[in-house]
Amino acid sequence: MFEPGAPIDEVERDVESIIMDLVHELGERADADPEPLGAEERAYIAAFSDARANTDRNQAGLLSTAIRQPNLAESLIYLNQRLDRQDLDPREPVGILGIIVRLAMDGLWVSDILDSTRFKPADRRRITDVLTGMTYLTDERLKELLAELQPKAAGDKKD
Repeated sequence: MFEPGAPIDEVERDVESIIMDLVHELGERADADPEPLGAEERAYIAAFSDARANTDRNQAGLLSTAIRQPNLAESLIYLNQRLDRQDLDPREPVGILGIIVRLAMDGLWVSDILDSTRFKPADRRRITDVLTGMTYLTDERLKELLAELQPKAAGDKKD
């Protein structure tokens, strides 16, 4: 990873390489998952579940550089755009959970950058376990859960 004050072309090469490696890792993890439904989201959870564990990456520097020069993060941006298009397909209702999981993991990753002590390991596991569980929901089960969570119409109340 680049050092503070490194020439910009070195920084750009390092950031682009790190992001491309990450996208490749996400693909390999998803391909290795025996359950195709939610595999890409579980790969995302595994890759971003603990920023402190990514010792070979300068997370804050990576985020800062990607914000200042988003062209360096194109491969990750394209991956997320592709996944979002798939997940927003109305023929795949459970897909929306993929977006929710990735947004939650993005938030956890940024939270780690800002305060790596925010969550104890057990709490972090609870968070990622719930998100992982969401990746196994089917369209039918999601429909059932949403029906259970909907407020009952006034005439349907049982007092």
